[in-house]
Amino acid sequence: MLSAEDAKKIILFLSAAYYCTESDAARAEFHRLANAVRRAAGLPEE
Repeated sequence: MLSAEDAKKIILFLSAAYYCTESDAARAEFHRLANAVRRAAGLPEE
């Protein structure tokens, strides 16, 4: 299982990528990946 602390670091990185792109498809993928990281760490999805 992924620690919540490590998950938050990964999500922060994905968030930066999310806001750097204007592509809806890319944003959807970054959001999907962030939720996968949240699930792996036992955090609630957003």
